[in-house]
Amino acid sequence: MPAAQAPLQSATHAIDLPHKAYMLPQSVPMWPPVWWTWLIVAAVILFIIGLLALWYRRHKKRTYRREALSAITNTSSELSDKDCILLCHEMVRRCLISEGKTETAALPSKTLFETLDKSMTAKRQFSSLGSEFIDGPYRSQIELTTEQRSAMIKNICYWIRKHHA
Repeated sequence: MPAAQAPLQSATHAIDLPHKAYMLPQSVPMWPPVWWTWLIVAAVILFIIGLLALWYRRHKKRTYRREALSAITNTSSELSDKDCILLCHEMVRRCLISEGKTETAALPSKTLFETLDKSMTAKRQFSSLGSEFIDGPYRSQIELTTEQRSAMIKNICYWIRKHHA
């Protein structure tokens, strides 16, 4: 019998690792460790799906903003000063209507922009654009400098991006 065990002992001695600090696991642990792990995984997946659904709904709801910004940036250089002012006024009113504020959109220009200025910082208020912007649609002849025109377009684009009507 000892002769039969000799090859087995030599084989086991050959497998021993030289470094005992390197320990291999005895068995692969079971996963998941508890039964409710799947509930947590499902909750995380549902949370991610919910966030994606909310993001998509917000994206669809804000389509009018993207369309208004593209209309202003694409056509403002081709229009005359009066037409550019009219376009800016119209975009503000359409954005308000899209948000469901039809009463606010129906206000006269001076009252409308005073109302909108209350919720804006002093730097971005429409009153800083001057009477040319507020009374522009009612004048027969109007001329804007390039600085006034670019400031008007910047303020309108800022308001369209940031407003919460």
